[in-house]
Amino acid sequence: MSQQFISFPKNFLWGAATSSFQIEGHPLADGAVKSNWYDWTKTPGKIADKSDADVACDHYHRYKEDIALMKQMGLMTYRFSLSWPRIIPERGRVNEKGIDFYRRLIEELNKSGITPNATLFHWEVPRWAEGGWENRETALAFAEYAEVVFQKLGQEVPLWATQNESAVTAQLGYLWGYFPPGKEDRNAFAKVTHHLNLGHGLAVQRYRQANLKGEIGTVAALGLFSTTSKEQVDRDHAQHVQDLLVAAFLGPITGKGYPEFLSKFSGVSLREFDKDLKDIAVPTDFLGVNHYFPSFARYAPGLNIFDNDFAMPDGLMINDLDWPVVPEGLYELLTHLWKTYEFKKMMITENGLPTRDSLRSEKETIEDDMRVYYLGHYLAQCKRAMDEGVPLKGYYAWSLMDNFEWCHGYDPRFGLIHVDFKTQKRTFKKSSKWYQKAIADEGFDLAALPKNPPFRVFKSQGVKARNF
Repeated sequence: MSQQFISFPKNFLWGAATSSFQIEGHPLADGAVKSNWYDWTKTPGKIADKSDADVACDHYHRYKEDIALMKQMGLMTYRFSLSWPRIIPERGRVNEKGIDFYRRLIEELNKSGITPNATLFHWEVPRWAEGGWENRETALAFAEYAEVVFQKLGQEVPLWATQNESAVTAQLGYLWGYFPPGKEDRNAFAKVTHHLNLGHGLAVQRYRQANLKGEIGTVAALGLFSTTSKEQVDRDHAQHVQDLLVAAFLGPITGKGYPEFLSKFSGVSLREFDKDLKDIAVPTDFLGVNHYFPSFARYAPGLNIFDNDFAMPDGLMINDLDWPVVPEGLYELLTHLWKTYEFKKMMITENGLPTRDSLRSEKETIEDDMRVYYLGHYLAQCKRAMDEGVPLKGYYAWSLMDNFEWCHGYDPRFGLIHVDFKTQKRTFKKSSKWYQKAIADEGFDLAALPKNPPFRVFKSQGVKARNF
């Protein structure tokens, strides 16, 4: 065995992840109702390639085929999300056909020896939830939805997450205006942040009340902020942006409360939230970490709603979405989370690489050396953190298959499995075969990873105003 073989424990969970809206298709089938994202895809100018998710990967009809591919790949676990508007077509009413779809999916996973890991909320809010997460009632309705799901499906699923990337819902929906509802409102951002946190806490309470034997946590979009500047004002600003997108979510759920900068940024008094802090801080069993890149900050008043220039240092490798590829950033993030928030269990619930058909040849898309390089080097940093004591118990590659990538549409591709969206044919990429072998071998040879994958190199061209 190579001296550079990265070996993982026998009980380490190797998995892949998806989300309902991105792969299922047929968002109005069998009694489901319209969501914020359904409406967004039908709004001209909101999706880059003018596509929608009406068919996506047709997983709603092809889930057995897709689970067979998971089994062939050797996955030990599969992370997916449930569609709230598929299950609850109006507040207080359950759509049994929606429940039945997920029951069949879960039964097929368990029959195939693949551990289900289900997320209750991956960005889809039913249209009937007036005001979305700005409205406190949405948090209460979310808890009701969670209770229904736990009653109907809780016995068959050992791993649950309340929400996926709450910070993204709040940031891109209420600060950038890039996701629904398309707002740029600091005050709304603070309220949405709080109501998402409250919904999480109430859902955890409902899980505990159901006396289920599994585990429940949340899944957060996480990356540390640093600055290319030596000025103290920029260092302070990097911490402030991190407070808004990391601490404002992890602080309350771990009993540490909200960072003071949230009030300064939004104009909302944190005292308004005090009455809910106990409900939010109900103990969870794990943190799911979604990580793609570290972020950068320099204070630039008036540049955008964050007053932030996201400029990166020249020379970084970047992927096809211009995100920096910095594997060491995952190690730094994991150790920071462990030391700061003292989570007893963590899992990487998303980590992956986008490639764009508009930038890559068909051969590069299938023989995806860049993705093999990415997965291997990020997994190596996971093991480095584990060797230092970080309680990391599993890794879910994003994503199982190419899918509908929100406002981008169908370009880029994140999948281990290639999907021809015209024929729905699935094809294993080189990365899926590499991952299959890594799972079987419980590790991989770092020295055998591709040496010079065709990443681009970042060269600054003035101020960068966004980080996505």
